[in-house]
Amino acid sequence: MVVVIADAGPVIALAKINQLHLLSSLFPTVSITQAVADECLRGRSAEVLLIQQALDAGWLQCVANPDFKHNLSRSLGAGEQSSIEYALQTDTKTLLILDDALARKQALRQQLVIVGTAALLFAAQRKGLIVDAEALITGLNQVGYRISAAVVAQLKNSLVL
Repeated sequence: MVVVIADAGPVIALAKINQLHLLSSLFPTVSITQAVADECLRGRSAEVLLIQQALDAGWLQCVANPDFKHNLSRSLGAGEQSSIEYALQTDTKTLLILDDALARKQALRQQLVIVGTAALLFAAQRKGLIVDAEALITGLNQVGYRISAAVVAQLKNSLVL
């Protein structure tokens, strides 16, 4: 079984466009560290409510922050560091959902398997869960979550997940 671990950025981004439920359609459970949960649950926005509902439903699970044993960049945020560290300490295969460029670079250096929000949306489209991944990515860009046109072009014809 693969342990799926998400960073705050993708979770918040999917909640902002009311597509957080796609994670539960793609994976049985998704884990977030306490640091990620703290970041996701700040404030009183609609996306915070969606994330809390996912935690209450149990398919989004909060795990304790791991003890840090690996030398990761101090430029990473607490959520990114804890997500990568948790993946490194998990005894089974992991899939990290990360969008931040530096976090992705650190995870790849550690030979972790990563996927981004845009790739998840294209996977959801291929599985018939959504009609138009590109339209949702446009929506993300409109709410300030930037996904480049180059990434979209690269993903349009590639196999993801």
